[in-house]
Amino acid sequence: MSQKQDNPKIYGITSDNSSRYAEDLWGKNQFNSTFPLSLCLYMRDEEMNPISVRMIDERTKTDDSCWTMCEVIGKNCDNPFYQFEKSFKPYAKFSRNKVDKIDLIVSLNGIQTIPLEVKLTVVPDMATSNKLETEWAPEIVMRPVSSAHAMMSVASALINEENQSIKNEVIKVIKPAYNRISDWDNEAEVIRYSSYIHGALKNVLKIVEKLQKPFLLNPIWRTKGQSLELCEQCFDVFAWSDVAVMGIPMQECSYKNITKMTRTFREVTRHIRSLYDILQTGDYDYSAIYKGMSYGMQTDKAFTISGNTSIRYLNHDRLTTPLLPRKVLHELILNGGESKLKPERRFDAAVQVNMMD
Repeated sequence: MSQKQDNPKIYGITSDNSSRYAEDLWGKNQFNSTFPLSLCLYMRDEEMNPISVRMIDERTKTDDSCWTMCEVIGKNCDNPFYQFEKSFKPYAKFSRNKVDKIDLIVSLNGIQTIPLEVKLTVVPDMATSNKLETEWAPEIVMRPVSSAHAMMSVASALINEENQSIKNEVIKVIKPAYNRISDWDNEAEVIRYSSYIHGALKNVLKIVEKLQKPFLLNPIWRTKGQSLELCEQCFDVFAWSDVAVMGIPMQECSYKNITKMTRTFREVTRHIRSLYDILQTGDYDYSAIYKGMSYGMQTDKAFTISGNTSIRYLNHDRLTTPLLPRKVLHELILNGGESKLKPERRFDAAVQVNMMD
């Protein structure tokens, strides 16, 4: 391990541009979002593009030339300020009650502009670690608040005056499904009209493909199997659009097979109810929908997909051979910052072990 020095820090994050600095960079549930931001800032400064994950023609597709990192996290010349675990004020008008905080907000020139969820994932997960390396992929766990923010991101684009015709088209598509449900907490009733609900979201996402924007930062770190040893090429960033995140549960459930409620279909139902409420009345009940509508299941997770499934969405050469080598750690974690980490956490331990090289 490198010698501990004064003022441990992470590349690109300072007390001048971030709500987290000094000791707050390294703590539990902090480093797993401060490190991803640092990685993105490094890629931005080195003019490296993320891999976009977008919905195109009703399918999730990847592309490494669609978005620049500046488009995802903002330009440095716009005086960015990074806030962690804060409320995105422009969305407050959408909810009748308080919405849980989002992972990262980028303010440009003093204005909250870019809300982002952050999900640092390891490749491979347990489900794919015994497969060929070309079949390794991460597990992705989506929180209800992440799902809700993806929906609000789409809604915010639709309420723009310039998108009025698209908004009207979306309302027209959702209305037949929405009006069939008299009690959204009645599981049997919702399942009875599952084909309408599922079909409505499928058509909505097709309509709003042209409006999608970056929403979920999904950095990966690639290890040799389930060990702590990082692969030679090990870091990269996938940037999911808001529409692509909403599209996962839609693609993972088929209305033809719905005889009982699943997490993915529950999320489809939540999206249809919420989006229609916002577009018709201006707001929705976040607590009742994304923290409620349980249908007998726990509400701590929106849904989970293992690497066996996520590989279909993250289908890109850089999943197997990430852009950045493990030695980049020495450019991202500075002045002995690795000594601040807690080795009982797998990623922290991996960083400490590999910075000894």
